Amino acid sequence: MKKLGLLILAALMLAGVVACDRGANRAGGQGRSAQARWPGPEPRDLGGMVFKIVDWSPVRFFPANAEIGTPIGDAKLAAMESIMEDFNITFEIIQISSPDTFDRVYPAVLAGDMFAHMIITTQSRFGLFIGAGILADLSTIPTLNLNSGLWAQPVHEITGVGGQVLATAGIFDHWDFIWGLFFQKTLWAELGLPDPYEMVRRGEWTWDRFLEFAVIAAEDLDGDGVINNPNDRWGLVVNADDFLRSWWVSMGSKYWDFNPAGRLYTPVATPDGIAIARWMRNFTEMPGVYYRATGQFTNTRNEMFMGRRALFFVETSRVLADIRAMEDDWGMLPWPKRNEQQPMYLNTVNHNAPLIGVTIANDQLEETGIIMEAMAARFELVRELQWAELEDRVLRSDEDIEMMREFINPNRAYDIGHIMWWGRHGFDIPHTRIAEYVIFHTLNDFASAMEASRHAIELTTNEFYFGN
Repeated sequence: MKKLGLLILAALMLAGVVACDRGANRAGGQGRSAQARWPGPEPRDLGGMVFKIVDWSPVRFFPANAEIGTPIGDAKLAAMESIMEDFNITFEIIQISSPDTFDRVYPAVLAGDMFAHMIITTQSRFGLFIGAGILADLSTIPTLNLNSGLWAQPVHEITGVGGQVLATAGIFDHWDFIWGLFFQKTLWAELGLPDPYEMVRRGEWTWDRFLEFAVIAAEDLDGDGVINNPNDRWGLVVNADDFLRSWWVSMGSKYWDFNPAGRLYTPVATPDGIAIARWMRNFTEMPGVYYRATGQFTNTRNEMFMGRRALFFVETSRVLADIRAMEDDWGMLPWPKRNEQQPMYLNTVNHNAPLIGVTIANDQLEETGIIMEAMAARFELVRELQWAELEDRVLRSDEDIEMMREFINPNRAYDIGHIMWWGRHGFDIPHTRIAEYVIFHTLNDFASAMEASRHAIELTTNEFYFGN
């Protein structure tokens, strides 16, 4: 709790400084002493502009009711109020659900109305904006430094169109949108399995080892002679659709990537992709290894994991309340590598993670860059407090903290196929075919199916993405 305590003290001191500074201003004090304490761009007068942000969450930047009076809530409020005072602006959060964002913004942009300075929507919906060609090149905003550590470089790399940068992530962290792999530590000890953390450190945590332990864990608990229902014990319990996206990327592959000429192609249809799919199919056909709880209540998956009826469990890294409170012990690991030769562990960011864009109708790009930079810099304390809360109040061991800090969060993985998901035009086909072959077993000749559609979907995806 030491780190969290220090950060709480820092938050309280910050809130006190801002409050005292406001008082000095109202009393006719000389200048804003707080200016020297805030990182980011120098304060300037932006003329009372209303800075508009489209977001499905009204509490990403301002505190929720439950956060008011807490260190995180106070830090959010202090950062936002300081920006409003230092730059003479006000914020307006335009709350629109992610599925409705494109339909609301697109007509306005076509009419020449920027609608908002910043557009925030989920990865899977962001592709609609890219395909429509209504996003500005962030790299051309003179007041926005995309090369700093405040912005997610992997997002820039996969959303580049002809050298442009159409999306970014920053201000907020993405660690809580990473698909996490949890293991039932109490059951692990009962089975006498080797130290998984040490395997991770040595680079030996692979899918072959995962499968080995899943087979050991499988057991017919109800005595009917087969392992076929949630009352038996399984190696892994998952929501198959979400699991499949992360599983594929963890193998060192992607649904979509760029070839040396800068054109889109699907690695799923390559010989390497075919080999990965076949390994996955064998995995899901092994008795007791994999329980597909898709379409069932989350409680089914939670209960199986908490009740020692599943060795592994997949959920976002924010950690569900039921898992946080479970009596048995649990731990967290990075997703396994395909083999020991794979350079790093790859941990997929959920398709519901937020991305930031700016429309081509934005005629206040310089001001937009200033405020984005100020928000990213001044939310540093918020991000640190959220990390400290995860480490001190959620994760249960120093080893789990090490996994998150060293092997999970730094190796966040993005796939343009996830971002372009709702853009369709063929972007969804690789996932659909893999699911049919690996998860549902309704497709048997995967290689032929991919080869039959490869040329057509690569043509349509490139036309949609690049416009030619």
